[in-house]
Amino acid sequence: MALYRSTITRTCTCRLGIRSLATRSIFDPDPEEDRLNKLTRQQRKPRQQQQSQHEKPWDGDESVADSVLRMIMDKYNKPLRVEGAARRHLPQPQVHPSQVQGLYDDDKQETSSGEKAVLRDKLARSKKQKRIMSARDAAFDYSMERKYPSTKQEKEKREEEHEQERPRSIAEIASLAEERIREAKAKGHFDNLAGRGKPIPVDIHESNPFVDRTEYFLNRIVQRQGAAPPWIMMQQEVDTEITQLRTSLQRSLEICMMDGGIPSTTRVFRDWQQQHGDYFEKLSEKVNQQVRSYNVMCPASVRKNRINLEEELQDVYRRSTAQNK
Repeated sequence: MALYRSTITRTCTCRLGIRSLATRSIFDPDPEEDRLNKLTRQQRKPRQQQQSQHEKPWDGDESVADSVLRMIMDKYNKPLRVEGAARRHLPQPQVHPSQVQGLYDDDKQETSSGEKAVLRDKLARSKKQKRIMSARDAAFDYSMERKYPSTKQEKEKREEEHEQERPRSIAEIASLAEERIREAKAKGHFDNLAGRGKPIPVDIHESNPFVDRTEYFLNRIVQRQGAAPPWIMMQQEVDTEITQLRTSLQRSLEICMMDGGIPSTTRVFRDWQQQHGDYFEKLSEKVNQQVRSYNVMCPASVRKNRINLEEELQDVYRRSTAQNK
């Protein structure tokens, strides 16, 4: 009876399993795989929890143990290297200019027969031009030798003498200098010197403690060579222009005063304005431009005022009337 019941139970279980397999799709997950995955996750959790508990959080500094471990791993776990990679030389492409493309064997571009003929003509023309230029140079050299036969020989002789006299050490330079001095004395170049037999001139400003050494030498160079700062040169030009303007103004005003009759201020100014007013206005503007340029360059203590034409005219008229009286 018991055997009959166990057989019936197994048969029912098999039928239920077959029905469940028949109703389950092929895309449904396998229950056995799910069970194994759950077991592995449960086994891994305690190990991960232990590691997270014992590990120290990263604070930006590497510990001594980690650095030693990293050095050991770098020493024994070397990266793979290709043998001969450091000594390998990659071939460099040869690039030729566009005007000579097709003349070399490594040029892969195929040229037609017409292009080859053009290249041959160019080469032939260049050879002819070179021959003509060389012939011209040879003819010019021949004509110069015929006209000046000793020029080339003298030049070669001077070059040879220069090569022989060229010193190659300090001792040779000293001996050459002594030889040149003796030759100059024998020729009498030291007989008529300007300061011979006279005391050496002493500059009192050289020992002045209030003058810088560099400033002293610069001032001496300026005095001896006649050099000057740019604003001083421009000051001379501005003074010359102002003097010429005042001279021309005085002459024109005197001409207006000598036209006849008793010179009155109103008539003189009216005549001058009609005859010379526009010209002197343009001239005064030009002088004022130079004055502005000079004031930009010069120090503040030596700046000049601009020209006022009316004031200059009054001064010239006053001087002219004073001279006539």
